[in-house]
Amino acid sequence: MKHLLLSAAALVAGGSSMAAQTMRTATSSRPIAGERMLRATIDFGAGTLRVMPARPGELYRMQLRYDADRNTPVNEYDARTGILRLGVESNGGAGIRVTSRAQLDQRAELNIAQRVPIILAANLGASEASLELGGMTLASLAVRGGASRTLVRFAAPTAGECTTATFSLGAGELAVSGLANSGCAAIRVDGGVGRATLSFDGVSRRNQQVAVSMAMGSVTLRFPEGTAVQLVASRFLAALDADGFERVGNTWTTPGFEQATQKVSLELTASAAGVKVEWIPR
Repeated sequence: MKHLLLSAAALVAGGSSMAAQTMRTATSSRPIAGERMLRATIDFGAGTLRVMPARPGELYRMQLRYDADRNTPVNEYDARTGILRLGVESNGGAGIRVTSRAQLDQRAELNIAQRVPIILAANLGASEASLELGGMTLASLAVRGGASRTLVRFAAPTAGECTTATFSLGAGELAVSGLANSGCAAIRVDGGVGRATLSFDGVSRRNQQVAVSMAMGSVTLRFPEGTAVQLVASRFLAALDADGFERVGNTWTTPGFEQATQKVSLELTASAAGVKVEWIPR
């Protein structure tokens, strides 16, 4: 009986602690001062995140609402190296993890300069994130999520020469649109258990090499009609629904692919995932 009473008291105390959590706000910004490159990392493990282009003259701006009992705002910038860190980190230094309902109520809005070349990495944990990267001068992109729901958009063509864009998800959902606008030469998607939708709409200005690996879940590939596409599928692929292709063995190719000046070449590995191809009317 004593053990039961103690357990009940512990639950009450735990409930009181949860109710007493403190939400705070923080705002920070910095003007452009001749930067030639920005190496930005966003750490936001739980809550809702929005990333958008900054206003002219701003290098970055962050508006944050965070769980002060467990997290601390991160706003670190080294003008000599161009290294920038924004977001939140655990008070206990244990990395990104969700330990309270209040963390899910966290909000962050980040604005990043369009005209400064940027190497961007986003660590999203279990957050719900929306990244609008159209018009930015993108050098490379890395987006990592655990159980996150992530939307990445390239509503307008990027500037610069983007070498790679990588997307990693654990058990989450990923949707990327405007991949032709991204201008990234190499695109990689690695998923555990989840759902990924990749849309190659936009203005194509180079060939793109794409590698998609999904253990379980589904992958939807969307292309504007007339796009020159070649799909090379692993023998482990569970199912591939692809109209408009000519198949030879494990390779699916659109007519006229070899003669096209701009192409999308994909390698697909999906152990227990279905892959579907959709065509977008022009």
